[in-house]
Amino acid sequence: MTKMKNDEPELKRPQLISAEFLTFQTILVEAETDFDSTELQVVKGKLACAFDLVSYDQDGNTSKLVLRMNGAVELESTYELVANGQDRIRIVPNRIVQTQQFDHKYSYEGPLGIQLEENRFVLHVWSPIAERMECVLYDADENLLEVLEMERGERGVHTVQVSRVWEHSLYRYRVTTYRGIDEVVDPYAKAITANGQFGVLLDVTREIGQRFPKRKKRPILVKPTDAVIYEAHIRDFTIDPSSGATHPGQYASVAEQGTVSPQGRSTGLDYLVELGVTHVQLLPVHFFGSTDEITRAPYNWGYDPVNWFALAGSYASDAIDPRTRIFEYAEMIEQLHASGIRVTFDVVMNHVYIREQSALEHLVPGYYFRYEADGTLANGTGVGNDTASERFMMRRLILDCVTYFADVFRLDAFRFDLMGIHDIETMNALRASLDIIDPTILVYGEGWDLATPLPDRRKATSVSAARMPGIGHFNDVFRDALKGSTFHEMDQGFVSGDGWKEGEVRNGIAGSVTLENQTYGRFPEPTYSINYVEAHDNHTLFDKLRLARPDLDEEGWLRMSRLAQAIVILAEGIPFLHAGQEFGRTKQGVENSYNAPDEINRLDWHLRDQRFAMVDYIKSLIQIRRMHGGFRLHRANQIQELVHFLPMQPGVIAYEVNAVHSYDAWQRTLVVHNVTTETIEIALDHPMWNVHVRGDEASVTPIEKGVVKIQVLPLSTTIATC
Repeated sequence: MTKMKNDEPELKRPQLISAEFLTFQTILVEAETDFDSTELQVVKGKLACAFDLVSYDQDGNTSKLVLRMNGAVELESTYELVANGQDRIRIVPNRIVQTQQFDHKYSYEGPLGIQLEENRFVLHVWSPIAERMECVLYDADENLLEVLEMERGERGVHTVQVSRVWEHSLYRYRVTTYRGIDEVVDPYAKAITANGQFGVLLDVTREIGQRFPKRKKRPILVKPTDAVIYEAHIRDFTIDPSSGATHPGQYASVAEQGTVSPQGRSTGLDYLVELGVTHVQLLPVHFFGSTDEITRAPYNWGYDPVNWFALAGSYASDAIDPRTRIFEYAEMIEQLHASGIRVTFDVVMNHVYIREQSALEHLVPGYYFRYEADGTLANGTGVGNDTASERFMMRRLILDCVTYFADVFRLDAFRFDLMGIHDIETMNALRASLDIIDPTILVYGEGWDLATPLPDRRKATSVSAARMPGIGHFNDVFRDALKGSTFHEMDQGFVSGDGWKEGEVRNGIAGSVTLENQTYGRFPEPTYSINYVEAHDNHTLFDKLRLARPDLDEEGWLRMSRLAQAIVILAEGIPFLHAGQEFGRTKQGVENSYNAPDEINRLDWHLRDQRFAMVDYIKSLIQIRRMHGGFRLHRANQIQELVHFLPMQPGVIAYEVNAVHSYDAWQRTLVVHNVTTETIEIALDHPMWNVHVRGDEASVTPIEKGVVKIQVLPLSTTIATC
């Protein structure tokens, strides 16, 4: 306490704590108790603004005041609250940017990012609350060249024209907001420098057009259930010396032909062609922040995106040249298309790597992310932030990014990571946008119900699948019924000993649609069901079976693995395989290998050589599926008409599939899955049946002809046809 001249104590005056806009006309003020509201002033620049006091409440040691302005505020201007003749604090738009009013006022549908017009680049960036926006140019050595003032236009977009003389120069935006001044990389930058430090003045669409004047057509896909998806990580796929790749762990290695294992068997692209898959789903290639692009270390799957439009440089032969990653990725897609394989892009737009460092957060603080009612960040993703797809410009960013890759790079499918974080309206809008480009483009994702503050009725979850036509969902119920709970290591599935899960397996076999008195469907059509038993997440199937059945040996685990995969490949819906599951891939028991070393994550082609017979078996099942339409029915009414389950003893599932067309060589197909430890014999109704699958044998041509009964060996599948 200080003393006045007359030695009387000076009384401390109540202080302002905070002030923020709730709407375009109301302000919430927090101050210490007993604050005298008559001393308040709202100042815009140097001008006082008229307002009324709407409410005044006290809560403990804090007073809360709500003020109503006489007119709408302009967020690009500076507003301050002045009191006591000395207190002066900034009125911030923390929460107003999350309102529908804000979206209505500032939603923008014009160009964003870089456009090349004749001899100039035109740059657009959206930031309605920015007080000032500048474009800062640098040379290739990151030396400052010029600072250009950007002009604010309607709906909060800022624009600048840059002479084409500066092509290939580096650029960033210098944005001034109530939080200060920051330099950020354009969130729409499609070309970046190493580790995403700068955007590059480059027209990527034009560059690709010049580099690839005659693009390969997309391989034919008549309907979604014709797809067989194979998931691989670019580095894992060829990093092991046993792959024989000349560019191990890079984009170029995925497109390389003629590579072989130490025993002379095909690897890489040739292996994918021989296996017979239709789609290769590559783990994320968005530019991600956890791996240094120069050293390519440490290892990471890439589910930590920084810039969604730009490609990861850690898979390029040269991470420094901004064009190398673009051309090599485009070349990889061209080669896959030429080999008859479509490409799936793994979309990770449910969160960003570090929100505080995100360009989106600096450009429009608080807008692009979802918040709980108490003001804390939503964390349904489990990585510290959830993006708010329900807001206009976040939704637009998702649509712009996905359609860019579909159109410019000719991606054929999009898998959405943690799709349940997004909202239904966004996913439907995306499906409609892709239909304009090519309706055969697949869209599917993880429809998990996650703890994000979006009403359940709006979440893009599997429960709401019927409200998202044309979008597939990973069928986790089918997965866990087959191998046991993913999240409980010792839990057993149907193939590993839990017969109580037989009903859920039947549902999955029927494409998870309803067959009267036989199955209960969770999806309206089989095209909604992505059937799988293993993915990059969690234990591999082989490792899971080792944990759930420690009493067995390797032969037993492989038999169970082979059976589980046969059930998935032959089920109605869309089959999905994780790279290496076809030969019992192991990650040495590591459950979440997202940052484990190559020794854990690499695809071991030596192991493939050792288990080539199992690979041949899976390859034959894929051939059988692709040759016969009865395994690829795409409508629920077809399944209801053509698929019939037969009464069998517990642990044995038998069903008959009738031919779709009269000219199919297989008019009737009997499939029997036996998870018991006994050999099952089934008498047939005439002696003209042929056996195509039995035990560890599978073939598109009969392995036995003219049989009147079939044997189904323990832990195996048998297929007979006539």
